[in-house]
Amino acid sequence: MRSVIPIIEQLDRALSELAINHPLHGRIALILVDNGLELMCHLKCTDLLSDDRRRSPRGLTQEQRNDARGRAFDRKIRLLQDVGHIRSEQVQAITTLHGYRNQLYHVGLRDDPVIGQLAHLYFHLAAELLEPLLGPHRHLRWEPEIITDAARRLLPELATAKRYGAKVDIAGLRARWVAECPPPPVPIEQALSKHLLARVDEAEASFSIIARGRSGTDDPTATLRTVQLEADTLTAIRRHRRDHDKQLKAKGLEPKPLDDEQLAMARGTRVLEDLNARLLPNWTPKHPILPFNSWRKQATSISTKRKASIALGSFDRIRREIDQLEDIMAEPIEDMYGWHQYLEDVAMDNR
Repeated sequence: MRSVIPIIEQLDRALSELAINHPLHGRIALILVDNGLELMCHLKCTDLLSDDRRRSPRGLTQEQRNDARGRAFDRKIRLLQDVGHIRSEQVQAITTLHGYRNQLYHVGLRDDPVIGQLAHLYFHLAAELLEPLLGPHRHLRWEPEIITDAARRLLPELATAKRYGAKVDIAGLRARWVAECPPPPVPIEQALSKHLLARVDEAEASFSIIARGRSGTDDPTATLRTVQLEADTLTAIRRHRRDHDKQLKAKGLEPKPLDDEQLAMARGTRVLEDLNARLLPNWTPKHPILPFNSWRKQATSISTKRKASIALGSFDRIRREIDQLEDIMAEPIEDMYGWHQYLEDVAMDNR
């Protein structure tokens, strides 16, 4: 009871938040659903461990038992997939939507326009998993001190339950929630498509700041290649230095810290091209041509997907590609702003 009631209280509150069409309520709903689903997975893992202790021979491997006891959510859901309680497409959707919960905590409002649609999708996924993870009916340990009015409303069986008969209808609760859940104001597929098109426009506008280089005559495709080469090479340098520092520590020697500011000064020079040839001899750019038109076509096609889960997968893949490009463009754009400021200062001095 102490485990199940917090789950249903959070999911029910998420349902109330979904009834209000505002990003703030969508954020709250997404966080509540994510936490409720984590608790569901934890409870199922606890059930698996309990069942496994009574079996001879044991059905779970030692690694699976460690995953069930651990705190890593991704390992728990992979375990539940391996033993047949969650399907592979559900695992993928959970992983994706859990990532948006993390984004709310660490990045903020980058995808706020569709957070409500994502919360709707997550709620229906959690409702779909209620029975596989909690069972169609569940016997609860008798704890009258936590049977609140809210718990009786959600699980009316608790109003007449006895000490040895606290059996609740999880399947009935799921059916009521699905019936009560309001549809999103805009279909999920259309909302994801529209938002992604806006993100593509923003990324293209950001790239236009550096596309022609300082001279104003550079080839944008060549600029894109250079930006990717420099970013991948700097990442390889940092990785190489970390590996070297580990070797020094193993020998009892002091590591040599890497000066990121000095490293950044190598942008725009032949040094990074030479290092790229040495560290990444088979390197090719992720985007050999400008990706914006391709992204637009893919984003437009999302609105025609037949299943919201398929639309989510396509949306997240393109969104991550956009995020990655925006991340590696950030420093070159900042450098370009600095260059423009320098030119303005020179012009002011010459007046």
